[in-house]
Amino acid sequence: MGVALGLFLLQLKFGLWSERESGEPLAVQESPAPVPVPTPADSAAADTGTIRVAPATEPVWDGSNAIIRATRKVAPAVVSINVVQSKQVSDPSIDLWERMGLIPRREYFQQVQSMGSGVIVSTDGMVVTNSHVLEDAVQIIVTLSNGQQYQARLVDAIDGFDLAVLQIEGENFPVARFAHHADLQIGEWAIAIGSPYGYLLADTQPTVTVGVISALNRDIKRNSGERNYLGMIQTDAAINPGNSGGPLVNTEGEIIGINTFIFSDGGGSVGMGFAIPAARVQQVLNEIRAFGHYREISLGVSMRKLSPGMMQYLGLNDPRGFVIFQVLQDSPARPGTARSSSKRPAEKARAREELWKRTATARPL
Repeated sequence: MGVALGLFLLQLKFGLWSERESGEPLAVQESPAPVPVPTPADSAAADTGTIRVAPATEPVWDGSNAIIRATRKVAPAVVSINVVQSKQVSDPSIDLWERMGLIPRREYFQQVQSMGSGVIVSTDGMVVTNSHVLEDAVQIIVTLSNGQQYQARLVDAIDGFDLAVLQIEGENFPVARFAHHADLQIGEWAIAIGSPYGYLLADTQPTVTVGVISALNRDIKRNSGERNYLGMIQTDAAINPGNSGGPLVNTEGEIIGINTFIFSDGGGSVGMGFAIPAARVQQVLNEIRAFGHYREISLGVSMRKLSPGMMQYLGLNDPRGFVIFQVLQDSPARPGTARSSSKRPAEKARAREELWKRTATARPL
């Protein structure tokens, strides 16, 4: 009897099957979840820290991968252009003697290489690029995305537009098509494609950057020469120097422009790239196909904007206009009625830039 009473008291003391003194039931502890054992493939990835690459399967075409579709459509027609240039250099060892007149001055030339991009626009091998890519060229080599190389012939270079057309011999080349419509919208996707290093690298596939159309109809006067960039497309798709001459395309894989230059102090893209609109490129191509070359229009005059002093001297009240202060020798203006200091009505052209636009878009009869 005493033993049974003692066992009963122990059970009450340690609560082997009772509730806690607070009245709450005892919590039941669950067994911890088993730790998964990594498979050999998982262990290898964890040990090396590598990222698995998805297999190169065909994607399902929808709006999310329109950029992939456009790139695959255009990439075969994008080419790398390697140019051997002849540059005038000076010889430091005798430069001082030449400047002192002790020995006759001579010209020294050195061959250097430069690179750019281009795009094939016809199955018979017509290639479009920038004219500045080909400056002082003595040899031009075009490398296709499949690694094939061709000696290229310069058909025409239109420095005023910074456009050039090359010809490579062959047939059934892959081509990129121009957009059928010229209605671009600020904010729509823009894909810049180039192949600046195809001549040097074993991998000749082009490079691709993506952005949007930032602005339209940008008129830009560069400091060098008389080259004027009118109606340019501005994009934030990265355009690096070697990508000059490559196509700017839409999400349908159609050419909307030719990548040309960037605004940058350091030479790299800072979100301000500019492309020549496709309509101007097609205008040049149509002229070359019809006449074998582009027929440039030159007014043959030098002009100045109207300053307050000029307005007072000429008795003008409307500042919109310009003054022709020189008619160039053997120019189209020489046989006509234009003469130095001739006044031109403001309603005809508000400024020199507008006249340049009209001249650029006009065609000979």
